[in-house]
Amino acid sequence: MLAPKMFGDVKAGDTIADEPTKLIGRRIEMTVDELTGRLIKNSNLKLQLEVDEVDHSNAYTRFIGHQIDNDYLRSLARKRSSKIDSNIEVVTKDGENLRVKSSCFTLKKASEAQTKEIRKIMEDVIKNRAASLELNKYLQEIILGKLSSDIYKVAKKIYPVRRVEITKTERELAPLRATES
Repeated sequence: MLAPKMFGDVKAGDTIADEPTKLIGRRIEMTVDELTGRLIKNSNLKLQLEVDEVDHSNAYTRFIGHQIDNDYLRSLARKRSSKIDSNIEVVTKDGENLRVKSSCFTLKKASEAQTKEIRKIMEDVIKNRAASLELNKYLQEIILGKLSSDIYKVAKKIYPVRRVEITKTERELAPLRATES
């Protein structure tokens, strides 16, 4: 199985099937460092890929989403601090639909007004960045943490923030069509 072009068409793994058409729709979950072979800062991030095309012995995948490890998210939650979640649908510059889920962790308990203001800032930054970038560049910013750091820089002006994470993305795709034999 080969990773999508945005990750450099590298080998993502091996799988077996008695017919190549049975591979279509099969999903694989892997971390970024497993995919690239290099350790990166955010090793708690899992990519979800799905086989969408088979050509002889190669199965080509497409990106369907990513998710931060739940254990890592639980380790960020603390007593007497706020966790501010956001769930937003965005459209990238090239017309791709994504659902982006993010979390912001504050140093101390934030008031309801501060929570609403930080959530609004998170949603605005996520929407504006998606509208100005194509899918590949947008996902690169999410995976490398640039989008999270940009949200952090703006949100810390409202209330002291400890961490901002893009916890999950889900790509809204048309269902795969089964090739008839």
